[in-house]
Amino acid sequence: MGKIPKEIRKWTCHKLECLNDWMQSYTQTLESRCCYIELFAGCGSCICKGTPCQIDDAELRVLKGKNKFDKYIFVVPDPEDAISLKQLTEPYSTESSLEIITGNCINDKVIQQVFDLIPRSASSFALIDPPGYRRLRWSTLKKLATHSRDWRDHKMELLIIFPLEMALLRNLARAECEASITRLYGNRKWQQIKNDRLEGKIGAVKVRQKLVELFKDGLKNLGYRHVTDFSPGRFTSPPIYHVILASDSDGRIKLLKDSWGKDRYLPCELLYGVKEPS
Repeated sequence: MGKIPKEIRKWTCHKLECLNDWMQSYTQTLESRCCYIELFAGCGSCICKGTPCQIDDAELRVLKGKNKFDKYIFVVPDPEDAISLKQLTEPYSTESSLEIITGNCINDKVIQQVFDLIPRSASSFALIDPPGYRRLRWSTLKKLATHSRDWRDHKMELLIIFPLEMALLRNLARAECEASITRLYGNRKWQQIKNDRLEGKIGAVKVRQKLVELFKDGLKNLGYRHVTDFSPGRFTSPPIYHVILASDSDGRIKLLKDSWGKDRYLPCELLYGVKEPS
């Protein structure tokens, strides 16, 4: 159980600003009905650590967007977060089709509730932003990718905030973490990367590259036509996370780079909303 509003660091604030740009651009491209799914939704509100700056989390940002999805489905793991989110999203429930599911997305019954809410032949987009690698399982991604296809024969689009630095690298060589990392990848191929690192064959930079590429390879094997990633470089070095996009549409890659690739001021910074850095 976490604090409400959720306390975040600057890199998370930056991520939310980038996500906001992504959603605005993404919804402008929609040609038909599309459902928005967020698997690790939170309480709806954040506060930047060490500041009085309180901002909307991803859930409220997507609901407040100028261009709308046809349905919004939020899967909230924490019951108290779900109560807070329901209160904050109440003003939008009359103008949008909105569902809040309390539960863990690795549970078959929970994920089936999500699928039951997606109209047949409708397009769907899932934001997957887990609080650490242990909460993300390959079996969940596979269910999303193989559930159904829209009228264009496209699978559900996945935007994954891949938690590379959030304990994954630190725990790569720990025996007690093998099972959770295997669940993340859905196979044991990651162990070759671990062994190469322990034997001194590759350095830390190469380990990061290989771990991301292995995850992308898995998405390609699920049949996605386009799988790409972007490494946000601001505030942390190396970056805390990679953004990984799996899509059957070739027009999304530019949106990803445009959203995460530019400099920007943050809400807690003096020049926010005045102009963007050149």
